[in-house]
Amino acid sequence: MNGDEWTGVIFGMGVLTLGTIILVVVLVQVGPLLRARTEKKADSRYAELVQRYEQLATDLETQQRTTAEGVDELRTRTVEIERILRDVG
Repeated sequence: MNGDEWTGVIFGMGVLTLGTIILVVVLVQVGPLLRARTEKKADSRYAELVQRYEQLATDLETQQRTTAEGVDELRTRTVEIERILRDVG
């Protein structure tokens, strides 16, 4: 091989090495970016679930309050009915 052939071989190896280095750097940089996007999507899903949970908890609290008021009203009526039955009996 003469000098021109060696120059071509060295140039070719340099291009391949540089290409490999660039590819590795790009992959190393893209990996965390993709991971961050995935985590962001997961965080938004968790935020949505938290919001739904808070709404359900609020609805449940309202229903419990309504039920408690109904039970109190029934208790009051039952006491009145018992008093009336004692007075009659």
